[in-house]
Amino acid sequence: MRKKLIIGILCILIGTFPAFAQQKVSGTVTDARGDALAGVSIVEKGATSGTITDADGKFTVTVSQGAVLHVSYIGYVAQEITVGNQTQLQITMEEDLQLLDEVVVVGYGTVNKKNLTTAISKVKPENISKAANSSMAQLLVGQAAGLQATVNSAQPGGWVNLSIRGSGMPLFVVDGVIMPTTTLEPGAGALVTPNYINRSGLAGINPEDIESIEILKDASAAIYGIGAANGVILVTTKKGTAGNVKINYEGNVSSVRNYSLPRPLNAQEYMNYVNIFNKEAYLYNNKFAPYGDKEYASGWSPVFDETEIANAQSTNWLSHVLQNGSISNHTLTLSGGSKNIQYYLSGNYFDQTGTVINSGMERYSIKSHIAIQVAPFLKFSAGINYNQNNYKNSPIGGIANNRGTKAAGALQAALRLPSCLPVKDENGNYTLFIDSPNPAAMTHIEDNTQASGANILFTADVNIVKDMLSLKLLYGNNSENAHRSTYIPSYVYFDQMYKSRGNLGENRLVNQTMEATLMFSKNMANIVNTDIVLGVGRYLDRYSGMNVSYDEQYDAIGNDDIGAASGVYTPSSYRAENEKRSQFLRANFDILNRYVIAGTVRRDGTDKFFPGKKYAWFPSVSLAWKLSNEAFLSDISWLNLLKIRASYGKTGSDNLGSSLYGSYSPTGTHVLFDYNAQKYVPIVVNGVDYPDVTWEKTIMKNAGIDFYVFNNRLSGSFDLFRNDITDRLGYDNTAGLSMFAAYPINGSHIRRQGWDASLNSKNIILHNFSWTSLLTFTKYQSLWIERMPNYDYNLYEKRGVVTTNAWYYYKTNGIINADKSNMPASQPVEAQIPGYPILVDKNGDGEITVDDVEMWDTTPDLYFGLGNTFRYKNFDLDIFLYSQLGVEKYNYALDWANPLDMASNVSNSNIYADRIWNSQTNPNGTLPGVALFSSVSLPGGVGTDIHVQDASFVRVRNITLGYNLNGSSLGFAGNHIDNIRIYLDAQNPFVFTKFEGTDPEIATGRGQYPQTRIFSLGFKLSFK
Repeated sequence: MRKKLIIGILCILIGTFPAFAQQKVSGTVTDARGDALAGVSIVEKGATSGTITDADGKFTVTVSQGAVLHVSYIGYVAQEITVGNQTQLQITMEEDLQLLDEVVVVGYGTVNKKNLTTAISKVKPENISKAANSSMAQLLVGQAAGLQATVNSAQPGGWVNLSIRGSGMPLFVVDGVIMPTTTLEPGAGALVTPNYINRSGLAGINPEDIESIEILKDASAAIYGIGAANGVILVTTKKGTAGNVKINYEGNVSSVRNYSLPRPLNAQEYMNYVNIFNKEAYLYNNKFAPYGDKEYASGWSPVFDETEIANAQSTNWLSHVLQNGSISNHTLTLSGGSKNIQYYLSGNYFDQTGTVINSGMERYSIKSHIAIQVAPFLKFSAGINYNQNNYKNSPIGGIANNRGTKAAGALQAALRLPSCLPVKDENGNYTLFIDSPNPAAMTHIEDNTQASGANILFTADVNIVKDMLSLKLLYGNNSENAHRSTYIPSYVYFDQMYKSRGNLGENRLVNQTMEATLMFSKNMANIVNTDIVLGVGRYLDRYSGMNVSYDEQYDAIGNDDIGAASGVYTPSSYRAENEKRSQFLRANFDILNRYVIAGTVRRDGTDKFFPGKKYAWFPSVSLAWKLSNEAFLSDISWLNLLKIRASYGKTGSDNLGSSLYGSYSPTGTHVLFDYNAQKYVPIVVNGVDYPDVTWEKTIMKNAGIDFYVFNNRLSGSFDLFRNDITDRLGYDNTAGLSMFAAYPINGSHIRRQGWDASLNSKNIILHNFSWTSLLTFTKYQSLWIERMPNYDYNLYEKRGVVTTNAWYYYKTNGIINADKSNMPASQPVEAQIPGYPILVDKNGDGEITVDDVEMWDTTPDLYFGLGNTFRYKNFDLDIFLYSQLGVEKYNYALDWANPLDMASNVSNSNIYADRIWNSQTNPNGTLPGVALFSSVSLPGGVGTDIHVQDASFVRVRNITLGYNLNGSSLGFAGNHIDNIRIYLDAQNPFVFTKFEGTDPEIATGRGQYPQTRIFSLGFKLSFK
């Protein structure tokens, strides 16, 4: 009993010992002005206990003796305070200017964000889920104001169309090296293939290797002159930094699923609809009611009898083309260094099996960079990015070479073939249906591309006068090679023939960037901070390629020995070179930390134009006024930065697409003489000299405002812009009997104008919880100010200032019913047929003329992106969505519900067939019936808005849920592990739209690669 009492007392003492070692600490937290700060986080270092300050900046917290308090608050520098024996603390927080001092990459240098005078959007890939993204372009969807990133294809490595303020493809500059904007894709030569290859450029760069992306939207692009008319995207890749070795691994696996396509009719549905519309066509052609005055009694026989329909077996053709896909993505990086040597090394393996059979992408890439301080005044850097990409090119797409359904892709064929047909006939051969290829057979077409690329970069930095004058020499070489092998076996019926056919193609390119820049930086008496860059550059592009197409080959040999083919060979090749030379100057002056003046000028020369036209000047000037630094605003405590700015700049383009010098070339046709003993190849003139053609010019104007308020918790920018494109390069028709149909000219004027805005907010910042948001908006118009000379207007086209993206149509309002009681008197006589769309008489004059034609601007009214990030303790949840609003598109899913094809039994339809008007079973149908047989030519040859729908959408791009485990909580393992992160990611899980059947963003209704959903599980491990 006594022993138990002693043990109990000891337990009480041990249990209460920590209480004797703790103490209460109270205090107040203020800013430099003495104003109380509410919501400041105060946590004992190494513990989980903590608190936040109240509305008066006061706090009380219980800590252990000798504790160190970690004090943090958004917009202020975090502090660590040793408590000691103190019980009362007075803490003063200093503003953290890091946000305003964030570096933004500009042309040939960097600028602090607070001194930026132009419209530049910065994207940090570290804040974007990269689990399922294979290219840089895929990271940018919705992420930057003024940038429209639209997914054009969901195929592995698929194309994302990047447009800055409604322009064309921008210029890409990676670590100072000019890069091609598109992927290198060998063609198929003379071979007709079903493939639709549509992949993004910069496919060799691993998104994990990208440090930052800057989008130059206005006069900031003028420093790049040639090719910068559509803006510039600057990509900065990761480099090593001095410090301990850092090893990071990130890997993820993904499951890929197709969005649903409109369900094709099964066998019974199809056969019943064929009977319905075949009879409807019979009534129409023979003028029976409701298409004529005669009453139908007999004469029509069904295409399928009841027994055939009842016994029919359905074939799911889509199952022979579509499949579930997967992605495996792994990256390992190693970085670190000392004061004199810094290094970065990464390797990536990306493997995607597409959701269409025989589609996929496999990439191996390695990136290395090393910087060596050879001497106090001299630093050398070298980097290389090498990649090997292997693609499987799926046999899907639209109509190949405009050759009709006989050259349709596998997915279109799967949608077209009736479900009542079997995959193979009784002899084991693939079923034929009229001239359509069999989608199951098309999966035996072999089409593969192997592409490799090496991007090499060398720089030398010479410090001439320390911290004032330096010289930089840069040499960049981007070389790419692509080989494509295509083979169609003899047993695959395609393009209306059973014939083995193949093609071997190769493309090569080399892009070289050589630049020297002299940089001067000096703070003059704390009055003017000066930054000047003077440079010269030379840029060389070389392209070459060849194709050998052939037929009549043994299937067992294929492309392995094309010399064994017994048919026709069609070889072709090409070679091209471009050279550009430049001199440029950029100068920034920050005066009294309030007024910033920046200017650039670039003189560019190209080999495209004639002497006297080869060189052009591209200047820009921009101004910024930091209002918040003026005395009259200095007392506003919640205002961190208020800046207004304006810019003006000129860029240009020489991208005509053809030579302006007279040239000759062989025709490719052989002329035979002396009973084929002599062979001659005619040489023909391709063009004559055009010495008067000159640069296309773009004048960029921008006015904007930047702000940071409430201790930098809310920041954003707003810009108004106008770009005028004049002297546009194009073609005009030549006079009659000319050798050439058209000739190059300068002409026309397009204006793009609009606004864009971005907003960043830190909505809630608590000890264990935070919520931050990103919001981007873009709105623009593209207008014709002046057309090309001799432009031939259609009668219905609007003159003067009008959108360049005009779509003209007759508006419809329902379908004419069987007794025509709902048909207006204005309906054209030839269109007064039951089942025909009712045309709207817009001007009410009682007849349909070109005056009733309406116009729609196909440019979306608004683009926006919205991201929200929530963090609770070790968990984080990121939800990002983007949208296009106010846009209409043609819906091919509705178009596929075609009564004419079913009436003729030449094509399957889909579930929307139940909307087609017919007099037998659906007199209230909303889609046109067999009245479409009537070849009604509406005034002006304009179509209607039938099958056009609102394609506005809001798409959830990513939902990412992660859990982070700090190394300090891992015990002994924490000595080696810095952080562990596990995450789940869903890409494109939802889309909200009124558009039916197919995707509102990607055109999929005619057999293009379908939109996908991707679900990923990832793991990231960082070592100390």
